[in-house]
Amino acid sequence: MVSENTEEYLEAIWVLEEKGQKIRIIDLADHLNIKPPSVLEKLKKLEEEKLVTYNKNEGIKFTKKGEMGGKMVIRAHRILESLFAYLRIEEDDMEKLSCACEHISKGTVNKICTFLNHPETCPHGKKIPRGECCKNI
Repeated sequence: MVSENTEEYLEAIWVLEEKGQKIRIIDLADHLNIKPPSVLEKLKKLEEEKLVTYNKNEGIKFTKKGEMGGKMVIRAHRILESLFAYLRIEEDDMEKLSCACEHISKGTVNKICTFLNHPETCPHGKKIPRGECCKNI
């Protein structure tokens, strides 16, 4: 089990990785709205936990373990956005609620996904990673 702070980093790395660019410390710091030295300190911990690798030339990259963690968080976030859109929650509240609630169990995310008939994209058009509940569709 990883901390919510670690999940926030994994989610941010996932989002930046989707843009297809090398992820630098400054990119991650800007995305998370924190100072680069704090990001560097956290990256060292993420490397110790074998969630990411980092070097100046290649940037920040997921390990297999980190990629799975990032996938779980982004999936939860986007499934929750889809749920809140289904409930016609206002856009600003939808994002705040999704951020606040994304640290839920995989089982709960799968139940919401199934309820929503396994959406492929979130309300913003971003791809939702498939989960175990989506295998038979």
